[in-house]
Amino acid sequence: MSFMKKTIRELAPLLQTKALSPVELAQECLQRIEQTEPVINAFITVTADRALKAAASAETEILRGRYRGPLHGIPYSAKDLYMTRGIPTTAGSAVLEGNFPATNAAVIDSMETAGAVLVGKNNLHEFAYGTTSENDRFGPCRNPWNSGLVTGGSSGGSAASVAVGSSAFSLGTDTGGSIRIPASFCGVVGIKPTYGRVSKRGVIPLSWSMDHTGPIARSVWDAAAVLTAMAGYDPDDVGSAAVPAEDYTAGLEGEPALDLRGLKIGICPHYYEGMLQPPVEQIFDGVLRWFEQQGAQLRELSYPDRSAFAVSSVLTMSEAYTYHERNLENCGDKYGPSIRYRLEKGQYIPASVYVNAQRLRQQDRQKWAEIYREIDIFLSPTVVMPPFPIGAPTVMFGQEAVNPRVHPVLMLLTSLGDFNGHPVLSLPCGFTADGLPIGFQIQGRPFGEAKVFQVAYAFEQAHPEIGERKCDL
Repeated sequence: MSFMKKTIRELAPLLQTKALSPVELAQECLQRIEQTEPVINAFITVTADRALKAAASAETEILRGRYRGPLHGIPYSAKDLYMTRGIPTTAGSAVLEGNFPATNAAVIDSMETAGAVLVGKNNLHEFAYGTTSENDRFGPCRNPWNSGLVTGGSSGGSAASVAVGSSAFSLGTDTGGSIRIPASFCGVVGIKPTYGRVSKRGVIPLSWSMDHTGPIARSVWDAAAVLTAMAGYDPDDVGSAAVPAEDYTAGLEGEPALDLRGLKIGICPHYYEGMLQPPVEQIFDGVLRWFEQQGAQLRELSYPDRSAFAVSSVLTMSEAYTYHERNLENCGDKYGPSIRYRLEKGQYIPASVYVNAQRLRQQDRQKWAEIYREIDIFLSPTVVMPPFPIGAPTVMFGQEAVNPRVHPVLMLLTSLGDFNGHPVLSLPCGFTADGLPIGFQIQGRPFGEAKVFQVAYAFEQAHPEIGERKCDL
């Protein structure tokens, strides 16, 4: 097996014991990028020379006994919203052509501290404002399981690169589902941490009160290792929470340490009633049966309802327009047409509507706090449908045909976690008859990432055949 098809958990011991050179690994990663990019278009910028220099530095440190931890020498990529010193940061838009930041995003600095090797910046839905990653400027990201299908978005290039093995992990962002939707469509693991758990400093925003940063990786353990390196309080980020970070891999050693007997699981089938396409419904029903067989208790909830779905869109539209207002006036023609249309709609939302939306959000958080007195985790499918063709004019939302570029159909289930700010992880749970991956999500209490990882790890370890299945590309 190619080294770039292995997990971080498999690669790290090889690097630590000098059985594998970071330079050799970086070279294989760059070769994998060269091989797969003509098909999947996951990168906007490839930083080959810098990557090889960073890998050589990692190799020297490891040879001298200065091993930094599981990310040392591991090749990774970052969604092209993360500012990178001296490297173009475009947000997938012509608006930012020629933008070479003078500083790194806080999380990029954290990756440098961990010794990870940046190999490039990933393609995305322009300014992260969409869920298909069909980019007018740089072309669409293509799904590694079927290159004619979308990757989901907006972190589509990130998920595609991890799935195809052109990066070992990637840094994404999530405002309405932008880590978890492409993770589900591309058959990988993605976690949106608790709001404030990871710094957003130096990440181009979409919606300041809804944005989250988090990792996409090949396994639950890998995602936990990356989040451990990302997490922590940042006094220069006004949204950062002063809550101590944890080693999220600590509870994931050996056999699953979490006994699922008596685990109280909240579900809310009325929320997505009539919306799930048959393969998603069938596979998710199997997930719930498995948890019941392990002794977990399913509790059907009467909340949430779909009002949160609409209110979260109000917040994103208003805040996105506020950030882009000047550029829309000065260089509006540089935006892709569908993005410009969506951004300009935000100017028509009255201040009173926005304020009421934030008030309803606080009520939503209080309601979830009450719910979590009765449950331990909340489960749902990640997306209501499997991946669909690039350029498809419509998809079905229940009985209605909608345009997925302007309608938030793919965010029905994911936006709940951005609205309430809880940690949510998506992991693969099966495949359609056509071999397309399906994911489900695990939501936990605020700053309860450790429990979320443990539950996800238990499922993953019990279903190795899902993780072992690889795309053919």
